[in-house]
This record gives sequence, C-alpha cells and structure tokens, in this order.
Amino acid sequence: MTFEIIPLSETLGAEIRGIDLSSSLEDSTAAALRDAWHRHVMLLFRDQDLDDAALKQSAVWLGAAGQISMPAERRGDADTGIALVSNILDDAGAPIGALGDGDMWFHHDNCFEAEPDKATFLYAVELPSAGGHTLFGNCYAAWEALPDDLRAALAGREVLQVYDYTVREKPDLDRLGDVRHHWQPSAIVHPVTGRAALYVDRLMTAAVSGYDRAESDALLEQVFPYVERSDYEHVWRLGDYVIWDNRCSVHARTDFDPAERRLLKRGKIDGEALVAAA
Repeated sequence: MTFEIIPLSETLGAEIRGIDLSSSLEDSTAAALRDAWHRHVMLLFRDQDLDDAALKQSAVWLGAAGQISMPAERRGDADTGIALVSNILDDAGAPIGALGDGDMWFHHDNCFEAEPDKATFLYAVELPSAGGHTLFGNCYAAWEALPDDLRAALAGREVLQVYDYTVREKPDLDRLGDVRHHWQPSAIVHPVTGRAALYVDRLMTAAVSGYDRAESDALLEQVFPYVERSDYEHVWRLGDYVIWDNRCSVHARTDFDPAERRLLKRGKIDGEALVAAA
C-alpha cells in the first residue's frame, strides 16, 4: 500500500494520506508508518471513521494497546482501552469524561509511571466552533536548545514527575500522599532514534534530584520555557486522528468556550522504562 507523507512543520508532525486505520495494514506499510512516526514524532490521519473496536486496533502497527490508568470515575468509559476527553455532561449533570475544558499546560503523558506510555492517540468526535487546539513541542529540539549551563545542571539528574488527576496546575511536593509519582531521567535517550530528549514539563515535574527545594524550583523555572515550544498547533477537524511519541514530545491544549461541546477519544500504546541520556 502506498501513502503520502506531508510534513506539518519543519520540526514536528506529518500528515499521512491514503491510510484507513480501520483496515488491516500490510507489514511493509506498518514498517513505513513506524519509520515516519519516528522521524516526525507525531502523525495526523484525517477523515477517519472509527468505532471503538477499530479505535482500539488503530495503532497496532506501533505496539500493544495500553490500559488507561485514570480512575474509572474520571475515565468516562467502562472500557479501559479508551478514555473520553470531554466537557459534556450526562442527563444527571455529571461529566461523561475527564479534562473537559480550559487550557492545559505542556506535559508528557504518564511520565509519573515507572514505564511511561510510548504513544498516545486522540480521535475527534465532537468539536467546539473555535479553540481547543492541541500544541506539540519537540523535546529533541528543547534539549538541543538548552544553554550549556542548564544542560550541565540537569546532566545525570533525575526529576520527580507527579500528577494529581483532579488538578491542572503545578504539582505540590507537600501533598504527595496517594498522588502518583516517579523519578525519571531529566533527559532520556530514545530507544529507536538514539537521540537525547528533554524530559521535563511544567505540569508534572516537581523537583530535580541533588538540589534543595529553592535551587530545584529556580532551575526548573529556567528550563520550562525551553520545553514550552509550539512546534505545531493542531486545529482539529471531525474525524482527525493524531498519534504522538510521548518520549520525545510534549503537548498542551488551548482554551475554548466551555458552553460548547467537545469530545475526543483517547488511547495509548504501552512503553518501557526510560534510559537516561549520556
């Protein structure tokens, strides 16, 4: 099967044309898609028509589908293979999903797990008339852009990644309790490309090892702007399907009118323990 690869920007993203993700892919096509994904970090497939069964099989060319770790009451779906990202309320006035509206800071998905997700995909089902765009940042480029002093300050260090499913703000070290958290390398080496990528973000990174609280906070405030780069802004259309590499990218969401409905379906591909960059 032949398909087109159209870059979306100079540093991140490509649109794939000529692929129906609800159909089985030949081995050669799957291999070519993996190669494009590793080169471009994020792939966009437009005009997809995917029911839940097809959605859960849509990324088998990358690996085994993961189970959503978000608590059931916030996942919005009894199926652990799919989460609803939505601001829609049911007849009783309860949210049908999670992370419904408002903007959201740049972050790596599930970086607070021992084995963070390899990939996340989103599929657009309902959209507001404006806003709710997804921004993507290239973390290879973020690491390369760091000044020598900041790179030296992070070299060999770990960062504490924390996430509370109920908030969308900076993690609080004084209230970890049962909140999920894990120490990760501050910069990782990608297992396929061999390139170094910065693994820090404002939403989830709470501390840098080897520094006291004030020093760590000051260092992170200098580093965050380098990762908060919008290499590509995706303006959603119905039927859009986007899948990105969590290990070498961050993503964020722009605000939109909370009175308008928005529903995206989310799934993921299992990953593995991260390896620190030399």
